[in-house]
Amino acid sequence: MLMVMRLDAIILKQFKGLRVGAWLLALGLGMATSAAGFLRQPAPRFFQESGQQAQAREQAPVEAQNPSNQPSQQEPAKAETEPPDESLAGIRAALQNVSSPDLGALGRAFDTTVMKQHEASAKSSAIELTELGDLDGDGVPEVVMNVPGAREPQPDAQSPASPSSWLGLYLLSWDGAHWKVSSLAAAGQHSEFRVVRLGKGVARGIAVVNVIGDDALPYPAIFRVREHEADLLWDSQVGDNRFNPRVHGQIEFQDDPKLDQTVMIETGRADPGLLEFEPGGRRGFGARCVYHWDGEAYVPVQTEYSPGPDNSLYRFIAALHLHDFRSAYALIEPGKFLKTETPSLVQFRQVIETHWREFLDDQVFQAREATAGSPDALAFELPDQHYVYRPTLSDDGKFLLTGLERTVEMPGTEESGDSP
Repeated sequence: MLMVMRLDAIILKQFKGLRVGAWLLALGLGMATSAAGFLRQPAPRFFQESGQQAQAREQAPVEAQNPSNQPSQQEPAKAETEPPDESLAGIRAALQNVSSPDLGALGRAFDTTVMKQHEASAKSSAIELTELGDLDGDGVPEVVMNVPGAREPQPDAQSPASPSSWLGLYLLSWDGAHWKVSSLAAAGQHSEFRVVRLGKGVARGIAVVNVIGDDALPYPAIFRVREHEADLLWDSQVGDNRFNPRVHGQIEFQDDPKLDQTVMIETGRADPGLLEFEPGGRRGFGARCVYHWDGEAYVPVQTEYSPGPDNSLYRFIAALHLHDFRSAYALIEPGKFLKTETPSLVQFRQVIETHWREFLDDQVFQAREATAGSPDALAFELPDQHYVYRPTLSDDGKFLLTGLERTVEMPGTEESGDSP
């Protein structure tokens, strides 16, 4: 079930505290039967989602998957890639002086040089020009123009002829007579780009990742070159799509020879919902989602979660929320957890239904923030009931629950224990 992987931090804030939100987020149960490696350093191991999870993901309502991306009925959503008309007018005016497809001449028009991708600039310049290669097959390479803006306000920043007013990311393409300019990203966004392969027999495209807001949410978009202009194929911020931006997430693209396309990989912190973690806190676990291009959009095909204590706690809570006692049983050391030499799944279910019924209801638990090594290092709570839980887990790398204690802690009073 991958639904949780498509509910971003914004949606979680909307669902926070709502019982229906807890039910929906439980469908994103991160239970797994195997672990997979992830080669980027430093790289944790990840749990891979099961086939059952993927099936539930496919059945999830679109509105619940990404409601913030649904266009309004009154006004259709629109990608914010278009700069002010005066910005394009200023760039077109500078391009009028370039009468050949020569990249050297193009660079001199902007007092800079055209660089290769991943090549460091030889000198500081207000404008960065990067060669992409020939994307439309006319023999002349396309070029990306990046105007990141000056750190200090410029006196002529309001002039259309000044690069200070051109802030944004643009595509420059030779049409046989002159260079045409079109927008890839609006001003005020931190944007990264690269060329991507979209499948056999399909022209290469341009991937642009815009990092937006204080949470640094990454939003990718895919363009193709059509009639020497950037033509938007897919925007993760608009319409019905299955992309889930993660707070301070990272997006990378990797060529896959077997698929003959460039796959997109997003890594970041998981937002499971049933067990809430403090933003920017020590607690939590990572997620890694692989997307494939299906001809119209990048869609998720595999999700992995980094193993660890908080991952085990979440999977245990989520399994019980779904009344999946067998999966929850697989996450404990039965003898130690049940305090018996003859544990069984039937006994485990009886204990949960008798003593821990809150785990079977629509409840959202909150992880406590505490220093490593303290008694509350893995504690979580149910604020409405004033319950505080202190779990113990195995130290063999499997992170199985060996015990769980519950206390009632009322504000201003001493705690009292009631664990079975």
